[in-house]
Amino acid sequence: MDSRAFLQQQFAFTHQQVHYCVGDVTDEEARRMPNATLSPIIWQVGHLAWIDTRIVGRIDAAPKIVLPEDYATLFGLGTGGPAAYPPFDAVLRTFDAAHEGMVRVLAEADLDAMAPAPPIPGMWSCVGEMLGAANGNRWYHIGKVNTLRALLGKPRLFG
Repeated sequence: MDSRAFLQQQFAFTHQQVHYCVGDVTDEEARRMPNATLSPIIWQVGHLAWIDTRIVGRIDAAPKIVLPEDYATLFGLGTGGPAAYPPFDAVLRTFDAAHEGMVRVLAEADLDAMAPAPPIPGMWSCVGEMLGAANGNRWYHIGKVNTLRALLGKPRLFG
């Protein structure tokens, strides 16, 4: 399997896993903070939409994803906690739209091209590595969603 096919498969799988992990989560549960140190499920999914959109924008000179105006202040780095979040189903649709942008970039990008500077030196050097890090970030937040599920008393789905 080549790098592009591998990344496409992994992004498809993490997209499916986000939906699997929140499929039985209500809007009210998605907003709940069972632990004051963990941002709610709705933030985890909205943050993934925000991150994916930023990555697509850094790779694609003409990104076709436009986030709602307040996403940076609700879901950007350093945000989280209680907030006036949009409806959870709207956040999921935005995540899906961001994912579609990622799918397009995965199909079209030069994976060996030099990537924009990472936030942590050495994190990546090329676009393919940047996309791999983005998928790793998805797994991190899937883990957070599953921790929050457990704290909400919902069944453990895996692990």
